[in-house]
Amino acid sequence: MAGRNQRFVFVATLIAVAASCLYFAASGDPGKPADKSKKKDAAPTTAPATKAPAAAGVDGTPAGPDPASPVAVIGDHPITLQDLALKLLNRQEFEQRKQALDEMISDTILEKESAAKGVPKEKLVETEAVSKVAEPAQKEIDDWYEKNKANVGGQTKEQLAPQISSFLKSQKMADAQRAYMTTLRQKYGVKVMMEPPRIAVSVDDDASKGPEKAPVTIVEFSDYQCPFCSRAETTVTEVLKKYGDKVRLVYRDYPLSFHPNAEGAAEAAECAKDQGKFWEMHNAMFSNQAKLASADLVETAGGLGLDKDKFKACLDSGKMKTEVQKDFQDGQKYGVSGTPTFFINGLKLVGARDVNSFAEIIDQELQRKN
Repeated sequence: MAGRNQRFVFVATLIAVAASCLYFAASGDPGKPADKSKKKDAAPTTAPATKAPAAAGVDGTPAGPDPASPVAVIGDHPITLQDLALKLLNRQEFEQRKQALDEMISDTILEKESAAKGVPKEKLVETEAVSKVAEPAQKEIDDWYEKNKANVGGQTKEQLAPQISSFLKSQKMADAQRAYMTTLRQKYGVKVMMEPPRIAVSVDDDASKGPEKAPVTIVEFSDYQCPFCSRAETTVTEVLKKYGDKVRLVYRDYPLSFHPNAEGAAEAAECAKDQGKFWEMHNAMFSNQAKLASADLVETAGGLGLDKDKFKACLDSGKMKTEVQKDFQDGQKYGVSGTPTFFINGLKLVGARDVNSFAEIIDQELQRKN
């Protein structure tokens, strides 16, 4: 218990220091109004000549915020700095326990399989999984390049072929290793009862793919002008193909303020949804993020077979703004701060991650359902 209390104090102190830094970063020179004419990300050219006096702590150093002070209020219910520190500590403890548990399970089932096969434990994964992975076929290299050529800085397929081949093979090796370990877990009857912390995320009435009662639901918060979100589309498509009816995807909007066309694009997707063409519009906008101005969106809609006049009237009316803002506000409530952010059965995954990152969580969720 003493160790846990020490860690709690440490985490609370870190948050207090961070809160102080955020305060001064937001307010600028203490005692002076912020100069709004300066760029947001510009570095100060000179240090302030004086500082406002700070409250002294018992050791004579400036005291941080009171742990009992609120960092947020929901109606009349405050969330204090202490509450936040405890939440972070619990999350950290879970991740440490999960990692240790996974290592113990893997060691145990590999020892059992080593005895059964007569193969040294250290060589099992290599012998039974990794060594059986074939080199990527030329078509796989061609397909990868076609999907990603907009993001490779103008390099040709021939220039990148060795790197693409190495990347694809490493993915296959990771897939083979994970599949092998999953097979061993099933063979030796592994069942994990330790529940991870989850966030109850609403799917609202947003567009989705996959069965409503699929054992795994992925809720994605994304931005049509975000380059990382565009890259994540390829991964999400591969995940849906890999797991079929076992996974449902729900798309929710999180247009970032510094992407000027993101909110309009989100509204455009909702207008297309009214005509039964949400996913067609969704795919078209991510495929060409340079064509997200209002006039471009109308042309895209026409090319997809939508009624252009009806689509334009919907877009110009702004009637979908409330729907988009509802998604954004929900995302903030769930702790979304950047895009893309995914919630896999309530487990948070941030960024344009690879298929293996999704598979690790999905496989464990499917195992829990069995």
